[in-house]
Amino acid sequence: MKSKKAQMEVTFNWVYVLIAGTVILLFFAGIVMKQKDVAEKNLASDLLRVMQSIFTGAGVSEKTKNIIDLSGLAEYTFYFDCNEGISQFGIKDQSSKITNAFQPLFSPREIKSPELITWSLPYQLPYKVTDLLMVTSMNTEYFLLGDDVYFTSELGNVSREFNLGHIYGIEDYNLIDPGDNYQVRVVDFNLGIVREGGLIPDKLISLDDDKVTAVVFSGVNQADFFQKQANKWKKLNRNPIRMISLGRERDAAKYAAIFAGDDQIYQCNMQKAFKRLSFVTEVYAGETIKDGREGGKLKELIDYYENNYMGSSNTKASCLGNLRDYGENGMRNALMQYYNKVKMCVSTVSVSASECFDLVSLAGKVRDVNENLKRDCVTLY
Repeated sequence: MKSKKAQMEVTFNWVYVLIAGTVILLFFAGIVMKQKDVAEKNLASDLLRVMQSIFTGAGVSEKTKNIIDLSGLAEYTFYFDCNEGISQFGIKDQSSKITNAFQPLFSPREIKSPELITWSLPYQLPYKVTDLLMVTSMNTEYFLLGDDVYFTSELGNVSREFNLGHIYGIEDYNLIDPGDNYQVRVVDFNLGIVREGGLIPDKLISLDDDKVTAVVFSGVNQADFFQKQANKWKKLNRNPIRMISLGRERDAAKYAAIFAGDDQIYQCNMQKAFKRLSFVTEVYAGETIKDGREGGKLKELIDYYENNYMGSSNTKASCLGNLRDYGENGMRNALMQYYNKVKMCVSTVSVSASECFDLVSLAGKVRDVNENLKRDCVTLY
């Protein structure tokens, strides 16, 4: 019969083995978890770099739509943000992210879908500034309230891939059903259905507040952004957001408001477009245009008509007049006013600032002089 001391030694040995085994298991489990975490972070980084390349390519492919297959990543939630002219996107709950200070990208705050949709449109003010990139998903549904002469029909014609519903009256609005979609955006073309404190359709109440948003195009060239709050609409922006555009068909600035998750996403990315506008204007007019001294392509055209043009003297005088000599009605003066206003707009934090909205009339003036040049002269753009 074993002694009491021997029994205690055996018991101690087993306890020691259990403790040591547990420590070893925890050690290896920690290594496995750490490696898994590293692998997930590497996967997230690689994935985001690929998406950045896709967005860059889509953003420079004018008037194109692309569908990106994410079926193997459907369980991930992608987030999009923009602050102080710097946008970023990444995978929710992952530290990896991509930042971008140049490409205007308009999207919901979050996307969780087996397919992404990208659509680029040229932003012209009055000449082409850049391509605005819209990003959405197949399970983000857009309900269009009311009608717009160009807008709603064109959106339907050129964007068959988008998840669109069309509502013509308050009766249909109350029947809006999100189905199995991840989120809903309501677009009100000044019907007044979506307003501060207005009721949310019953079937949208069960969705999370941040998954039900709206944009209302109120008045001329302005919009308001809303988000669901319980069973009512809450307005996100204090003052109307101005649409800085010349209002042509395929109005990129207006389309961007439809796809931007909220007023912050919209304004921040439009500021990137205005920064690009200042660079493009320098190409056409030169930096010295701020003081009324032409440079860039404008100077090249003036030099051509002064020194190398072999046509009639009347045409030469007319072309130089439109480019330089007509004072308030000439291109040099128009570009000087325009460039200085662009610089003021870039320095603001809101596209609704008066400096930015003044760009519309000044861009129209540049456009008008350029139209005059089309009669007999080489145009600026």
